[in-house]
Amino acid sequence: MITYSSYLPKNSDTTNNAFITGFANSGFELLAGIGVFAALGFMANNMGVPVDKVASAGVGLAFVVFPQIINELPMSPLFGVLFFLSLTVAGITSLISLAEVCFAAVSEKFSLSRQKTIGIMGTLLVLVSLVFATRGGLMFLDVVDYFANNFGLITIALVEVVTIGLILRRLPVYQNHANFVSDIKLGTFWRVSLLVITPLMLGYMLIDGTIQNIKKNYGDYPTEFVVTYGWSIAAAFLLVALVIGLKKWNAQIHSDSAQLEKEWKDRGVS
Repeated sequence: MITYSSYLPKNSDTTNNAFITGFANSGFELLAGIGVFAALGFMANNMGVPVDKVASAGVGLAFVVFPQIINELPMSPLFGVLFFLSLTVAGITSLISLAEVCFAAVSEKFSLSRQKTIGIMGTLLVLVSLVFATRGGLMFLDVVDYFANNFGLITIALVEVVTIGLILRRLPVYQNHANFVSDIKLGTFWRVSLLVITPLMLGYMLIDGTIQNIKKNYGDYPTEFVVTYGWSIAAAFLLVALVIGLKKWNAQIHSDSAQLEKEWKDRGVS
């Protein structure tokens, strides 16, 4: 979201865009959740087991449980084709969206051409992805996906919030700019959310998840496997982000940011 929003015009209504994006995403997730839990509840009732015993989130839900649900529907072959076609489109678009963030960041950070960036990073991504095509690829995917999302992303988000809000103290600047260009005004609750509520929630999630995974390995995988492909991947996320963050942006991007901040001050936004 940060990468894509950086391409918006300087005076875009950022607050309104954020509300539209957030509510649209949450709305579709809510509708999808209703359908998923209804189907899982039906299967759990037929099997005589709790819902959490039917399946958990992830690969098993998409490739094991949903096909079983589709088999119960009339015209199941048609719905099966539509489901996996939708899954393919979702996978490709997600791949493009994630890769574009990586390409844009590397290109702008190291002043590389887009073609060179795609060539280098695309090759690296393909080579790394080959491990998921091996016989144990499903286990690699399961562990990497779990730890990257539940630890890597949460840690990075926590570091971002603490750095911007508590260390650099930039929230007043961003709040005033957002209020200047947006119809929806940000108030005290916005600052409290980012300075107090969000760090506490992310910190709790991180600590609780760490404790639970220390007590019991995720998916009952061997400790060596979880440490090598789980904890190490999560730590690598944070390490790479911190190392790359130490490198300064190229002069053109920095000057654009400085010019934008000067415009804010000239308009009374400080």
